[in-house]
Amino acid sequence: MPMRPTPLPGSPRRVLAGLVLALSTLAAPAWAEQPAPSGVLQLQAQASAEVVPDRSVASLAAVAQGEDLAALNAQVARRLDDALRTARATQGVQASTGEVSTQPRYRDTSGTVQQDGWTVRAVLTLRAADPKVLGALLGQLGAQLQLQSVRGEMSAAQRQHELDTLGARAIAAFRARAQAAARDFGYAGYTLREAQLSELQGVEPQPRPMVFQQGMLAARAAQPALAVEPGRRELSVSVSGSVQLLH
Repeated sequence: MPMRPTPLPGSPRRVLAGLVLALSTLAAPAWAEQPAPSGVLQLQAQASAEVVPDRSVASLAAVAQGEDLAALNAQVARRLDDALRTARATQGVQASTGEVSTQPRYRDTSGTVQQDGWTVRAVLTLRAADPKVLGALLGQLGAQLQLQSVRGEMSAAQRQHELDTLGARAIAAFRARAQAAARDFGYAGYTLREAQLSELQGVEPQPRPMVFQQGMLAARAAQPALAVEPGRRELSVSVSGSVQLLH
């Protein structure tokens, strides 16, 4: 004879209510049972400084226009190779080639737009720690290449130095604010709960475009050097976080 299951004590409704209560207790987050901490203060501090980038960067282009694309490519390549050899022979200058582009050239004849040739452009980038050296080289290359832009650039070593220096100042400012706030609120001191240190902040300056007409380029070729000034840049590091005020 089959055996009947032994009934559970209590009514089914009471058993179900007990299971729901147990599950809701397990699902409740731990923080819901704890009161919000008192004496917690959110703070932020920042340190900033103006610095001069330790490198100057110039962008130049070899440009040729005409109908014979093969001849244009050869002309641009020859100009770029000559400029690259001159740059690499200059002590203290780093030279690298960049984008090479070929674009069709059009003209409007009696309301009809027709292609009448090509424009070939190749970019040369020069970097130097001494702006005077770079300026002298730009004066040499003025007859061969078009100067597109000049800007300042921070090296990796300078970035790290500024991050360390400003980071230490920002942390000191954060601690000073926390101590002053604890005193002003009538507390004896504070302990740090959490804090975040930002990366080095500073707007990268846009390259200064240099536009010259053909006659200006010829005149510039006679000059011994081009004045190059990297310009100053404002950098900053910030610290944000919270502290627990202590009685």
